[in-house]
Amino acid sequence: MTLSGLPPSQETPSPGQGAEHSPSCPPCLYCGGTEYQSLFTGVRDYLKYVPGAWEFHRCRGCGSATLAPHPLAEELAAFYPPVYGFTPEIGGASRLKKLLAAIEYRVFFAPQYGSQVRKTLGVTRAAAGARLLDIGCGRGLRLADFRSRGLEVHGMDFQPAVVEYVRDRLDIPAVCTDVPGLERHYEPGSFDLVSAFWVMEHLPSARGLVETMRRLVRPGGWLVLAVPQVDSLQAAYLGGRWVNVVEAPRHLSLPSRRGIHRLCAEAGLEEVRVLPDSSIACAGMVGLSLFPDAATAHLYGGGQAGALVKRILAAGVSLAAIPLSLAENYLLRRPASAIVFARRPPEKAVSGGKSSA
Repeated sequence: MTLSGLPPSQETPSPGQGAEHSPSCPPCLYCGGTEYQSLFTGVRDYLKYVPGAWEFHRCRGCGSATLAPHPLAEELAAFYPPVYGFTPEIGGASRLKKLLAAIEYRVFFAPQYGSQVRKTLGVTRAAAGARLLDIGCGRGLRLADFRSRGLEVHGMDFQPAVVEYVRDRLDIPAVCTDVPGLERHYEPGSFDLVSAFWVMEHLPSARGLVETMRRLVRPGGWLVLAVPQVDSLQAAYLGGRWVNVVEAPRHLSLPSRRGIHRLCAEAGLEEVRVLPDSSIACAGMVGLSLFPDAATAHLYGGGQAGALVKRILAAGVSLAAIPLSLAENYLLRRPASAIVFARRPPEKAVSGGKSSA
């Protein structure tokens, strides 16, 4: 399989119809189904970093979408540009970019992380001292917020520079590995919570991620995952322009609500809840969908003319879209991004006062 992908059927991504099966797709990452229909064709990387074109095929069983052709695991790291995630220091030597980054952090990112942390603590009832591992922690901004609420936090990421930043700048324990390698660093049942925010859609095995998280969390502990929702209203009305579609080939799949429930049930998890993510995070997807050249990699990575103007326009659209996201999230209950909470069953009491998992 090559990175060049399939030839585009047209200039811009559009909904497709009719494919009964997809030899270029693995079985559905969420339900294991093998019957697909074409969903989006001619998908190109909106960051303009990886050449080629892809398709998303929708599983007929659960409605989740899978990227075709599916990249090999060893190809994935090369899909990420040097500047990908946001940090408050991302502006570098430019005074203007430093100022913009500081404003962005206060207006968009800090409220988003705060909302996610509050929702997590509200659902899981995690108290001060609870141990949390965040998979794909990035620069640790969300972890720092969890730590400020009294949790003992640990991070994991596959990028060495990111892990070094989390360890040295934030003084948070972190390991550099992939998901399968986590169990070489931590014993089973080491954590009260294991989280993965916007990670699952990037991995070739959603099932592998959930099973690893389940083993690392203690009986009665919680798994917390933030994921885009392919059956959201945003996906319906933005179609092939939706930012989570044009994140191909970094996004290998886009789960549906039904697919998430199927995956969690088959992993033996209980008390599964799929709740709306931060409305600011969801609104930000609208801005980036309409102004893809406003992406972090374009503005702060350099080399894109007009990226600053487009970033400002995208920010304005995102702020204007917050009421729409609130309606999608809480009235219509079809959020663009959801936070999934699922609990590992607690140990059951047996005769003699002992218990077993």
